Amino acid sequence: MQSILLKQGTVIGSSGRSVADVLIEGDTISRVAPSLSVRADREIDCEGKLIFPGMIDTHVHFRDPGLTAKGDALTESRAAVAGGVTTVCDMPNTVPNTTSLALVKQKQAIYAKKCLCNFGIYIGATRDNLDELKEADLDPTIPAIKIFMAESTGEMTIPDDESLEPIFRETTKLIAVHAENEFRRLERLDALANGKLPEVVGLAADDPYLHAVVRDNQTAAEGTAKAVALATAYLHRTHILHMSAKEELPFLEKGVDSGLVTGETCPHYLLFDREDLKTKGTAVLMNPALKGAEDREALWQALRDGLISQVATDHAPHLREEKARPYPDAPAGLPGVQFALPLLLHAVFERRLRFEDIARLYAEAPARNYAIADKGYVREGFDADITIVDPTAFMEISDAMVESRCGWTPYAGMRLEGGSVWMTIVNGRVVFENGKVRETGFGTSIRIEG
Repeated sequence: MQSILLKQGTVIGSSGRSVADVLIEGDTISRVAPSLSVRADREIDCEGKLIFPGMIDTHVHFRDPGLTAKGDALTESRAAVAGGVTTVCDMPNTVPNTTSLALVKQKQAIYAKKCLCNFGIYIGATRDNLDELKEADLDPTIPAIKIFMAESTGEMTIPDDESLEPIFRETTKLIAVHAENEFRRLERLDALANGKLPEVVGLAADDPYLHAVVRDNQTAAEGTAKAVALATAYLHRTHILHMSAKEELPFLEKGVDSGLVTGETCPHYLLFDREDLKTKGTAVLMNPALKGAEDREALWQALRDGLISQVATDHAPHLREEKARPYPDAPAGLPGVQFALPLLLHAVFERRLRFEDIARLYAEAPARNYAIADKGYVREGFDADITIVDPTAFMEISDAMVESRCGWTPYAGMRLEGGSVWMTIVNGRVVFENGKVRETGFGTSIRIEG
């Protein structure tokens, strides 16, 4: 059994920070103390470094199986560990859509052979797979049921109450919701086609800004309102994915007050707004669409206040040539898992967040919201998933740095202060060090408690 001793790093948690030694034996954190006089196979001097729990990204699209030209479990997990992410939960809109327990198991087998970080595989809801969802309730390796209330792939779009209510009523596993009002989206698309949207006067038919006009604030707010209403009506734990609009927040607050609902947002909603569609074009095309500068600031405040309890990336790699297509043919989504933590560290540098907030938002809350066992903290007995940050480092992001198969990032050109990932440890194995990914072992499936 291999052992690693991390010496005199500053251990970060939501409740504070302390200088400590951390002993890893095998795949477990065995001891955390101010000073340890023990021998280990490897001793790592962490003085001046920050020891975080491994980051947990519960919202990624790693494209495996069926869409592997864009990325796969290996290439995208390389990006994850380079960004200090030690656990991911992958969405079901692959090919085929992961909408049965058998398909979940097939996908888990792929990830077990290729993924460098730990993983959970969602099961996707359809209008007619309720029996599969009930069976998934009994499987502790499946993190959640994914519901797309708005436009998705295959048969997974479920906008109507008649189809949604049985899922909330008859299943027990956490439901994670893409919450937009599909009926409003379709109405606005129809109005656009018939020249009845005054907001688009003067815009060309291929202007990406149209995306933000169609998928507007009200579309997002109405979707979140419906998800919260269903969660509270059927007493079902529900997580609202990729929140983007300030109008969603009062509905989230009602859900949070009930003890049943949690929410997340993504770095791109914190750093970009719809005006960036005018300069960056389809590179920042995503669902839900970017909103206004005032929404961006409201999301930052909701993170600081704890109303939005976690950050995730919605990492969605598309090839450069796909994103270069004109609107509306360009696909929505962008890669983000490699740079989310550095972007959050930069937010600390800018005094928007604290290091303790990062541990809360990107490690502890994801573990708690999804009930992931033994992860999210640097504590004795927990899994040895650790991210070590050099707080004195800076980063100039470029496409050449990208580990994802897509080979580009919307954050290229940004100079980030506040630190960068120095080392990533997954299950007691160093998988990222000195700026390089080391393919030394693979991640394992998560386990959900309760």
